[in-house]
This record gives sequence, structure tokens and C-alpha cells, in this order.
Amino acid sequence: AALTVAKPIVKATPTPVVQNPAPVDYFLAYPGILPDHLLYPLKMIRDRVWLWLTVDPLKKGQTLLLLADKRLGAGKALIEGGKVDLGITTLTKGEKYLEQAIAQVILAKSKGQNTDSLLKILSRATLKHEEVLLGVREKVDGPQKSVIDDILGYPQRGQEQLR
Repeated sequence: AALTVAKPIVKATPTPVVQNPAPVDYFLAYPGILPDHLLYPLKMIRDRVWLWLTVDPLKKGQTLLLLADKRLGAGKALIEGGKVDLGITTLTKGEKYLEQAIAQVILAKSKGQNTDSLLKILSRATLKHEEVLLGVREKVDGPQKSVIDDILGYPQRGQEQLR
């Protein structure tokens, strides 16, 4: 008679549940018309003129942050609407605005301006940008995920600069 070897009983260990952290308490501005709209180029011209006319680094930092927030919202809306490539391009532009906003605030601080309030806002903004990008990352596939991973570097570097 053949001997059968009893297999040891292995109890499954429960997978730990990772809970999402509380959403970052930061309001993103409404993006307005999206890059796929016919009149969007006029909006871009307006934004560039607005930045060009803003010479105070603290005010320019605030304006750049507003534009970064709007681009983030627009990029998210585009991706959710199935226009992933345009959404990713828009997200990239928004995060570059965020990077410029931080640079302007650092410049304002070096000129002796009181930047405490805007630095706190930027700290929350970088966390919110990271949160939104991580959410958007779950809605794309393959190579687009790695592009979003690259874009995530902007708010993460910003957080380091602001510390």
C-alpha cells in the first residue's frame, strides 16, 4: 500500500488593512475651462500676462500656486474624462507652476518679506497635490503610471524644500 504524506495545515494570516490617511485640508480652486476647450489658448495667454505683470515675488508665488491648483484640477478632470495624455501634460504643467511658486516664496523670504502664511499654505498644497496625483495614478495604466510617478516628484521635492 502506498503511504500518503499528510500536508501540514497552514493557517492564512490576515492581510493588514491599509487605511487611507485623512484627506488633506486644502481647497483646490475650480479649474474653469479645460485644455480641450476652444478658448483655452486665451486663458493661457491671460495667465502668462498676469504672471508677467506680477513682479512682487510673494504675490507671484500666490498666483503661481493658484495656477498650479487649477492645472491639477484640470488634469484630474481630463484623466477622469478619458483624455489621459492631455491630462498628464496638464498635470505636469501644474506641478511646474507649484515648483515655481515655492521658488518665488523662497526668493521673497531672502528679500526679507514675511512669508510665514504662504509657506504654511504651500506646505498643505504640496500634500494635497501629492494626494490628488496618487488618486489619479490609480486611474491610469502601464507607462502612464510611471509618468505620474515622475510628476509626483514635484510636490515631494517641494515638501523637502519647505521643511
